[in-house]
Amino acid sequence: MKTVNYDRATRYLHWLMAIIIIYATCAGYAMHLVIDSHPNIFQFLSVLNMSLATIGSIAFIIRWIWKYFRPVKSFNEKGIPQWQSSLAHLIHSVIYQLMLVVFISGFLMLETSYELFWLITIPNPITSPDINSFFFTVHRISCAALALVVLLHASAALKHHFVTKNLVLKRMLGQAKVI
Repeated sequence: MKTVNYDRATRYLHWLMAIIIIYATCAGYAMHLVIDSHPNIFQFLSVLNMSLATIGSIAFIIRWIWKYFRPVKSFNEKGIPQWQSSLAHLIHSVIYQLMLVVFISGFLMLETSYELFWLITIPNPITSPDINSFFFTVHRISCAALALVVLLHASAALKHHFVTKNLVLKRMLGQAKVI
């Protein structure tokens, strides 16, 4: 039996990034709801969000480098026209670019240092309120764009799984096998 799954490192990095992005998106918007009414919850979410984003930044760099060195399995998925495959590659590139902008702007928007998992103080690199404000705006816009593109990506994966009934999602879950 021949497997056509993505390699283990690609799958782990994909799902780690998915968890971090989904959590950070939800927590980021939730923080705006509790900033005035529940400052302790806001502080907890903020530290956790920035800590996970730090881990996500490292995982992003590893994933981006791994993308160019991972073993490539040529597998032409049934029923996927070339234009859809090309569009998927474009969307993945957009996701990578948005993640980069989100991580960089998130770090540069910080007005003060933060505690990495409440253990290590990470200093902010820029102390100009005007520059921090600019990057806060960039961060908000890029987070919204990333959320939309990730939703599109997840919708396409579910469409491939439930409608087209091909192995796209199963390959990323490590469950695809072909005889």
